[in-house]
Amino acid sequence: MSLIDLPQAKWATGTGRQVILKGDFEKIEDAVMESFELAQAPSLEYASASQVRVPATADVKARALLLGFPSPLHRGVWVDGDLSDGRYRENSSTVTLDLAQTGSLWGTEKASQWYCVYAVAGSADTTFTLKAMPVMRVSSQATQVISLRNTANTANIGYGLTANELVDAKVLVLTGTSRGLIRTITANNSDNGTGGTVTYGGSALTLAQGDWFVVLPNTNFRSLGMVLNNASSDLTPFWQCGRRMEYLAPRDLASGAINGYTLFDLALVAPPTARTVEGYAGATAGYDLKCAISYDGANPALILHGSPPAATFQGVRGAMPFACRVLDSHALYLNNENTANQLVRVLAWEE
Repeated sequence: MSLIDLPQAKWATGTGRQVILKGDFEKIEDAVMESFELAQAPSLEYASASQVRVPATADVKARALLLGFPSPLHRGVWVDGDLSDGRYRENSSTVTLDLAQTGSLWGTEKASQWYCVYAVAGSADTTFTLKAMPVMRVSSQATQVISLRNTANTANIGYGLTANELVDAKVLVLTGTSRGLIRTITANNSDNGTGGTVTYGGSALTLAQGDWFVVLPNTNFRSLGMVLNNASSDLTPFWQCGRRMEYLAPRDLASGAINGYTLFDLALVAPPTARTVEGYAGATAGYDLKCAISYDGANPALILHGSPPAATFQGVRGAMPFACRVLDSHALYLNNENTANQLVRVLAWEE
């Protein structure tokens, strides 16, 4: 493949002006044309409760440019933190990530945890492997030491990292006041309980409890997508197509009466990279279906309201689909005017 042939050895090692041969121009032309085929990364496939994979064969290869991580500020833009070379890699056989296997992730496996699945490769590698990085939240910050919070924002957590294994990797803040800022990691501890910390250099970030950040690994990498390890430490079954991820079964966001607009954290239904979510509002026991979604906590952006049919179907007496954007805080305002027997479920998200 042309991209994988560039740069030619003489370009990389020569000095001064060099002769470019006709065959070199042909490779450059083919590479430019080929690059348009690589705007999208290979898709992840759910394989089992502990495995995801990128399928490939000798005839249909998995091909990727290791561009980094999707920008939290601009859709379609990639952030590499000066850590990834952006170059082409291709696999001619299926590559699998198994969270139960040693070396498959940074740290130790955690339940109710989002993981970013990275395609990673060394500078001289022409293929990529898969490795999972826990997506982290802030508990507190003191002198540029970040104490870590769990995904649900209910308690502190440690990830059992090897001490200082993240040194020279980088923090990319995904939500909050410092969204879009990057800092180099100078230390991390090895706590595997409730005392995990990450230390960074440079100027201080403005961080609050619950803010999300991701670690950009100190290697050539590209994010292929986010996967959720559920409360049983099993990967939640999903289907991926490009930037869209869809659960095979919806996940509960809210249930019961909601008296006035209330902010609901999307922590366990969509990753912090989600820009839109899709799902449905439902009602049981013959109640009217009521759900209002607001972006400012005062005015409805979307209203779902319907009378129940006579019979129950699939466990509800009425249901309506919705799609809406996600707030920068990774939350949604919901309201059902204090009506009982209501539920809101999320089925999919798009980065």
